[in-house]
Amino acid sequence: MKRSGPWLTLAAVAALGAVLLVVNMSKEAEPAAGSPTSAANAASAVTPNTETPPNTETPQSTTEAFPTQADYVGTIPVSTGAPITLAIAVEGDKAIAYACDGDAVESWLRGAALGATLQLDGKSEARLDGRYDGTTVTGTLSLGGTQWDFTATPVDEPAGLYVYRSGGVRQSWIVDANGVVTGVQRGADGTRSPAPVLSPDATATVDGETVTARRVSGGDDAH
Repeated sequence: MKRSGPWLTLAAVAALGAVLLVVNMSKEAEPAAGSPTSAANAASAVTPNTETPPNTETPQSTTEAFPTQADYVGTIPVSTGAPITLAIAVEGDKAIAYACDGDAVESWLRGAALGATLQLDGKSEARLDGRYDGTTVTGTLSLGGTQWDFTATPVDEPAGLYVYRSGGVRQSWIVDANGVVTGVQRGADGTRSPAPVLSPDATATVDGETVTARRVSGGDDAH
């Protein structure tokens, strides 16, 4: 009978040795903890987020203040009668407004131009509240207990607000951007009537004489 025991034992020992050799080689290939290679691998595994987060803040809106000096004119439709023409003159932090229908309705208002807002008052509880949006003035005008919304656009000379006084009589005119004139004359006794025609050169005929009207600025005491 053939004896194979010693050869089997040797084969088993050889196989075990090969397995141990492979395990040792794999351990040698792994970098030790704290080694440069290990630190580099750890650094590459954790990459910091360098992207800038989006700006979620809502930009604040800015409101443009009134120019140092400016004039605005608008027309307000009414339910009955002629429309009301409105002129606003701003100078610094002061403003003056005049509203009339070219016949018997008129009102002068004065007050402050603060930033982009207007707060003007006149006789008989007349009131104007306005706001400047960088181009136009919008708001409300109250006369005789009635209130209207208005929009007034900027105008340049010769458009604007004009006045002439003599002997207790006052003529007031508004000239719009198209040269259309609306005016009211207030007599010494307080009665009102249409003002004389105002020419493009700001002259008018009053009691047979040619007079020159004065253009009103926001700082004037015109009424």
